[in-house]
Amino acid sequence: MRLNQHLFWFSRWAAVALTFPILPAATDSLDLRLITSLMSLHRVVIGASMVIMMVASKTNPETCHSEAGTFRQRNANSMLQSHSKHRIGANAKVVPQELMTCSGTPTMTTSNMTCAEYDAITKAITELWDSLSPVCNATSCQQADWAGCVLRMAGHDFMDFKDGQGGADACTDMNDGDNAGLAECLVLGEHGVSINDAYQKYCTTVSLADFLVIAAEAVMTASRSLVLAEDSSAPLIDFRSSFQFGRTTAMSCDFAAGRLPNPENGCSAVEETFINSMGLSWAHAAALMGVHTLGQAKISNSGYDGWWSDPENSRRFNNNYYVSMLIKGWIPEKNINNNSHKNQWERSDEGADPNVKEMMLDTDMCLAFGDANGDLSAKSMDCCAWVRSTTPRITDIVNANGGLMCGDAPEESFAGVREGEDRGSGGGEFHNCCGDEFWQQGVGEIKPTCGDSHKPSGKAFKQVRSFASDESEWLRRFSEAWTQAIENGFAGLKPLEACSS
Repeated sequence: MRLNQHLFWFSRWAAVALTFPILPAATDSLDLRLITSLMSLHRVVIGASMVIMMVASKTNPETCHSEAGTFRQRNANSMLQSHSKHRIGANAKVVPQELMTCSGTPTMTTSNMTCAEYDAITKAITELWDSLSPVCNATSCQQADWAGCVLRMAGHDFMDFKDGQGGADACTDMNDGDNAGLAECLVLGEHGVSINDAYQKYCTTVSLADFLVIAAEAVMTASRSLVLAEDSSAPLIDFRSSFQFGRTTAMSCDFAAGRLPNPENGCSAVEETFINSMGLSWAHAAALMGVHTLGQAKISNSGYDGWWSDPENSRRFNNNYYVSMLIKGWIPEKNINNNSHKNQWERSDEGADPNVKEMMLDTDMCLAFGDANGDLSAKSMDCCAWVRSTTPRITDIVNANGGLMCGDAPEESFAGVREGEDRGSGGGEFHNCCGDEFWQQGVGEIKPTCGDSHKPSGKAFKQVRSFASDESEWLRRFSEAWTQAIENGFAGLKPLEACSS
């Protein structure tokens, strides 16, 4: 046993010794490609350490793999922490394909693909997701983080479509600040796991452009399975039946600079990107925004901070994003991390857990809420966004989700408020949703509600309400929007081959 320990610890030392001395040079020069190469070398050495231990001591392979996997994740995170002190890249543009590793020549356009091959890729991605911890707490949820990162990678890829250029072509400038954090799940390792771990098996036959789409569909399907495990009657989601292959991976996309929506611009950004450029309707734009139900925003990546849903729901592909928007209260949180260009909405109602940071962006909230002109801005406005439980169909949403409105039973929280009474002058429901600060401001002439709590005037309020009350309607609209988003810019895509009915 002592020999086993000595051999394994020696191999661990070798893994560190062979990779870490070179790390400072990589981070100082900000060369992401060198960092990627180091990570690949690190994985090779860890693999060799497993072989050394098993051959020399006949250790149980599963035990050895578990120990080596834990060590790989810990050291991968250490490398990323060192690298994260610097912004990825300097002036040179780096696209995803340059970061991926392939044992052969990577194909740029998928020439053929069967349902079995699609299923194999989906299985490989799902296994990576399953390898992460399912435990979620106030600050961490590995499966939510990884799923959110994979979806963010796919979304940043297709959201650059405009005037026939861009789309899901696996081309984003990885040095752009808007893409901070994407390299982790793509290749460096988000919690020690990356898409590249699966891509290497298919890189010679499947384009990265197609692969990223399938990877995103796989994490949505895997996280949807958690919903189905709890409720077998919940609606299914089927991406495979509508998937078409044949996307060409692009190696340059300079035109894409500045095309990603700026959350600070609210629904103006949603309209410019999703409707004017990508050709979606407001209903489809609102449905596509539902991907925010997975993952969280991090200051180190986007500059924003918090979960769109509670941590546990943030690893489940469900409609909780819309439910949260309507049955919780929200007030502005300005200057995130002392950055005046980063402002968001924080949960304000009495049901909020003080240890859990729940938030929404302007581009989320404007779908449901707005002032008399339909505008909403956390930076410039000082109001509380909330919906009265007496608003049509809201009670049904409350009843279907624990029976609580802003942390209290709606019939109790509404007690004492006369219909038609000044919404800022009194009543339990306003107080429960908006908190003491806004309750005090509401006395007298000040009316700090964002718009009309009886009839919110967001750009897509009816759709948000519909998606919150009917998950199957959201999934239907989402599937339509997703298909259009991933097919924009590509003519001649082909359906999967050899599929059984």
